[in-house]
Amino acid sequence: MIVRSVRAVTLIAGTLLLAACGSSAAPPPGVASVSATPAPTSAATTSAANAGGGATVKCSLDQLEASVGRTTGEAGQRHTTIVWTNTSSKPCGITGFGGVDLKGPDDPTFGPTYSLPRDSSTPRPLVLEAGQAAHTVITWQPPQDGGGWTPTGMLVTPPDETRSAQLPWPGGAVQRQDGATHPGTYIGPVLPGAEA
Repeated sequence: MIVRSVRAVTLIAGTLLLAACGSSAAPPPGVASVSATPAPTSAATTSAANAGGGATVKCSLDQLEASVGRTTGEAGQRHTTIVWTNTSSKPCGITGFGGVDLKGPDDPTFGPTYSLPRDSSTPRPLVLEAGQAAHTVITWQPPQDGGGWTPTGMLVTPPDETRSAQLPWPGGAVQRQDGATHPGTYIGPVLPGAEA
């Protein structure tokens, strides 16, 4: 009886040891299967896994270089392109509109800053690989009569960012329509490529 008891204990201990080591061997009849519980994953491990090919980080101003592209259009409405180039060595995600503030002389009615409204387009998410570019189009209306208000520069802000880059204003005078319900001057969402 003692020999059988020792053998049974040895058999059970060996089976439990194999199960704890992750063996796929089935236990003998009458012995319960034991599975090992994986160790909890730390936040650092999860972040490292994501950095290795998981979620793409949002583009920040540290990764993006802003520049002025072409200005096209006719007398009634013109289009100026702002180009966002990923100058970092890693991909980043960019989605939305960002912001454009035209800066110029102190207008007696509206002041020295014209914060442009957004158009009604639906933005789509983009991933910029290292060296790739996206663009935003500023649609603006020149004054219909008179000299109008001519910006001296602009502050451009990428989507999901609070810091801005300062760029020259390449166009001429702009018709101020601050607070208008349907203004002729506005910005569109970020689109793929360097030009429209």
